[in-house]
Amino acid sequence: MPYVDIVTREDYASIFYITNTPTGSVSSFDPSKPTVVMMHPLLLGSAWTYPQTGYPRLHSDFNIICFDTRSSGQSLCKASGEFDLWVIAADLALAFHHLGLPPAHIFTPELYAYASLRFAALFPEHCLSVTLCNVPAQSELRRIADAWEELSPHWTHTEDLESMEYCIKEVLDFFTGPDNTDPEMVDLHDDLAVWWQTTYPPFKRSLTRTNFNLIANRVPMTSEELAAVRCPLLIIQAERSETHPKQYAEELANALINVPGGASLYLVKTSHAYLSLCSSSIVNQVFLKWLRRQPAARSDLRKPMSTAALSDRMMSALEQIGQWRRDPGFTMEKNPLSPIHFSCLSKEVCKSQEEMIASFEKGERAAFSPLGMDGRPLRKYSERKAHWLDGGPDGFSYTDPKRYPQMDRGKQPKYAAKNVSLKSSKRDLAVVRPEPLTEKDQLIPRSNRANVEPANVVEKNVVKGSMARVVANSSTALPRLLNR
Repeated sequence: MPYVDIVTREDYASIFYITNTPTGSVSSFDPSKPTVVMMHPLLLGSAWTYPQTGYPRLHSDFNIICFDTRSSGQSLCKASGEFDLWVIAADLALAFHHLGLPPAHIFTPELYAYASLRFAALFPEHCLSVTLCNVPAQSELRRIADAWEELSPHWTHTEDLESMEYCIKEVLDFFTGPDNTDPEMVDLHDDLAVWWQTTYPPFKRSLTRTNFNLIANRVPMTSEELAAVRCPLLIIQAERSETHPKQYAEELANALINVPGGASLYLVKTSHAYLSLCSSSIVNQVFLKWLRRQPAARSDLRKPMSTAALSDRMMSALEQIGQWRRDPGFTMEKNPLSPIHFSCLSKEVCKSQEEMIASFEKGERAAFSPLGMDGRPLRKYSERKAHWLDGGPDGFSYTDPKRYPQMDRGKQPKYAAKNVSLKSSKRDLAVVRPEPLTEKDQLIPRSNRANVEPANVVEKNVVKGSMARVVANSSTALPRLLNR
């Protein structure tokens, strides 16, 4: 099976991966072609790198391998409050070792871009170049963090299908923009809804909460850590994204002072957060041209190091983090072969997240399932309005005329002219520069979440036996009840 198993006394993870080879393994790589290592968009899996792996020129000219993070896709792991972007970088380094991967070009979208920067800073011998696709701010923006905190309990503890679909709609608006009638976008929304309902349902809420913790409590890289990145680097950024503002990509490019020739920034005239999915044609062309500008490289598989040599290399990476963090005791009592020990979260944050995950695991298996008996969603996301009357921005509900051809389509509804567009009202607001969260700001939602327990299961008393016996044991006679 295409898994990399990382097992230690403190932790375990099975990292799933796919390749573009016929056998699905790295042993089938063409040694004459360079290797590209990809990671998936946020809250998705390696299967969602298909716009890049299916691009004919990339597929034919490069060996491609795509990894799931330990908390995403088909990977398996032990839920931990210490999980952060440094852990992902250590997972990637151990995957390189166990698979014997050669130095490669790294491609990572959204939040995982900062994991690849950490990887390039700690393990430069594995990186030929790094491409970041639509990077967010190093600390989550205040309004976006508030939205995630509000959405999280509704997603993890939803009790009906409509509430689950409402949460999906909010996330789709965040990553792909509001609903529209474009058939390709409708199909994409349906596919994303299926993925989230099957991968992050309420009965897997501890896994969902782990990913939300990664988003909310990430620790920014220091200027010294960014200066340690010394390989060629390209940033592909959406020009008008509200969730991934371009000014933070520009600041990041300026902070990478030791990149040869400076970091390159390419702006795409769009506003999607899922840039590698929604604008894949432009991203693929830019990425391909970037790769062809790099020096030629082979993909001869490396012989794995001995356990002692690997332990020494990982320990040197831990010591490097300790120097950057000005923490002499960072490596004390840590196992260098355990990626979870690369975490840079404070003890208070780790304890809070551990308690939160433990509370989310209570009653997890008995939580609501949006799936049918066959393991599939009960209905398409795009067909949700065909089952219920959905209120519009003006507060009124309109029947879909496509379901009733006998209706006069030329006649407009009585209130159609009075419909108020919420989107237009938002555009009239003054544009305010988004402000990232500080460490003090992150403490507030964590303290609130610590006091929130999962919804208790309602106990229902089931009466068994004949009605006569039940009434006989009751303090009120049946005729008296009937005469009321």
